[in-house]
Amino acid sequence: MQTQHEIYQGVITADIVNSQGLSEADYQDLMKALAEHLTQLSEGLGAVFHIFRGDSFQIVFKQQNTLFLHAIKLRLFFLRQGLDVKLSLACGDIKVTANDLATATGEALISAGRGLDTIKNERLLYNGIANECFLLNIKFIDLLLSKLSIKQAHALLLYLQQNRPEHAQLATQLQTSRANVTKLLNLAHYTLIDAFIVLSETQLFSKEM
Repeated sequence: MQTQHEIYQGVITADIVNSQGLSEADYQDLMKALAEHLTQLSEGLGAVFHIFRGDSFQIVFKQQNTLFLHAIKLRLFFLRQGLDVKLSLACGDIKVTANDLATATGEALISAGRGLDTIKNERLLYNGIANECFLLNIKFIDLLLSKLSIKQAHALLLYLQQNRPEHAQLATQLQTSRANVTKLLNLAHYTLIDAFIVLSETQLFSKEM
């Protein structure tokens, strides 16, 4: 009998930056929070993830057009904790058997892994065909995210996780004023990041790109 597998279309391969500098207790807390975060993401999207080598992880998605949205949210997850992560993205058919990503196959997995090995000062890398304008936009978004404070990253993450709620709603969760939430989001250039996400979802995988 042939083993059944499922096909996924997008992958993020990641490596936590300077995780070796954390105390044992902080490292364990981080990995527990990461596992919970990836589990919630997987349950909501039917994704599959795998944590390996202690400070690296990989997650695959059924749809490829939301890849940058999830990558940005993952980056914000670390930035809000004063940490950072290298993210290497790729698209293409990925065969996953029995939800076991460790044994999955596909050229996209190889591309994302190789891309991660080549990242130097960048934190967000796309390993695929796209026009120069879009690739330049990725560099700008990477730079904007790198400059976020912990509070700005937290506010922006909640904003994206909750599908762009009213600022007053975020203010209640963050126990601050609506004006302060607006200030945090503006300093995070949330409209530019939002526009980039829309661009990636609507144009990146079209024939024109």
